[in-house]
Amino acid sequence: MRVVIVGAGDVGTYIAEDLAESHEIAVVDTDGERVAELESTLGVTAIEGDGRSLDALEAAGIDEAEIVIASTDDDAVNVMVCGAVRNSTDAYTIARAKSADLYETWETFDDALGIDLLLPVDRLTAAALVRTVALPGALAVSTFVDGEVEMAEFDLAADADLVGKSVAEADEFPSLTFAGVIRDGTVQIPSGETVFAADDRVVVIGSPSSVRRFARRLTPGAALDPDDDVVIVGGGTVGTRIAELLEQGGYTPRLVEHDPERVATLDEELPETTVIEGDVTTAGFLTETSIDEADLLVGTLDDETNYVLALLAKNVGTGHTAAVVNDSEYVDLFEAAGVDVTVEPRAVVANETTRATLDYADEAATLERDSAEVLEITVDGESVLAGESIVDVAHDLPDGFVVGAVVRDGSLKTPRGGTVVQVGDHVVAFVDTDALDEVAAAL
Repeated sequence: MRVVIVGAGDVGTYIAEDLAESHEIAVVDTDGERVAELESTLGVTAIEGDGRSLDALEAAGIDEAEIVIASTDDDAVNVMVCGAVRNSTDAYTIARAKSADLYETWETFDDALGIDLLLPVDRLTAAALVRTVALPGALAVSTFVDGEVEMAEFDLAADADLVGKSVAEADEFPSLTFAGVIRDGTVQIPSGETVFAADDRVVVIGSPSSVRRFARRLTPGAALDPDDDVVIVGGGTVGTRIAELLEQGGYTPRLVEHDPERVATLDEELPETTVIEGDVTTAGFLTETSIDEADLLVGTLDDETNYVLALLAKNVGTGHTAAVVNDSEYVDLFEAAGVDVTVEPRAVVANETTRATLDYADEAATLERDSAEVLEITVDGESVLAGESIVDVAHDLPDGFVVGAVVRDGSLKTPRGGTVVQVGDHVVAFVDTDALDEVAAAL
């Protein structure tokens, strides 16, 4: 499948890296050195030019493209690219957008912008953060099969209850599968004899209730409850959306914003949120807002401010910290400093974009810098799984594959060796990226 990507920034590059092995990719950007580098490293077609130009788009092969992705940092450019494509071809168009107004317009008026799928960066970022902080200790959380199945990643501390136990000994959670273990950067498919070690990254798949029970067991006392004190710093689009989502979950957060006019607006828009006028850069901020008593502090400002704020919060005794990290190079720094949850907007929107281009699965989530994926697949009659028990079909699939959940007629079934998969079942599976092509062909 030919895919044209307009914009070779962080998002466009991430998407190109994810799709280059399985699709024919062309990248358009005004930065000639950038696209030339992608051409050299990924083998994609590089077009130096303005994506709003029909000449540049034609040079990229939009006449043959099935999907065109507008991934620049400029909403207006992305809209114009999709409009030009819609007027010229039948390609499916995807665009990223920062503007909440633009997203609302797209939702309200079908085909008004020539965009088939618009990905609202701030809304997706807020949703990813809230999903993760709601699950204690989780590094990342994804949902599948309309919310029936949840996948979560956890790092095992040296004193974690699982350390030193085998998978068989730890298998006490109904509707939960230990799908993968990432140890020293290497993906392992656990067996019953696999013994968990400190610093392992564990991937579990199961019902949301079972995943939550597992998380509470792993990090007792860390669960976020509606009566906990959650402080959001920053009343921009992301901070406001986080507050809205928390309100929907029964929380009554506090939100700190320095602009008095914005404070007045948010006070009306967020009925269950206490909106506080304050400046995080002032000396009295911590005492004025009682950050030391908060159960969770969420930073949604610039990276430098979020970093300093998280460090200060940790020092004064704030329960947990979370931050939106805009520069991917800072993620490791935040994690090394002990920030509990980091969400990178560019990675979030890039993942959502690549999910929309899948031709081998209904949904997918990428783990541990592309070392593994969790896939949702609807089983058809040609699948190697159809009509077979999991144990019988194991020899037809590579070692880096494990079924984490089976949903049939809206009911979740915990997969075991004797589970027979039927046509129409939704299967959620953990796959080592090295085995992905073989798995995709078989399923």
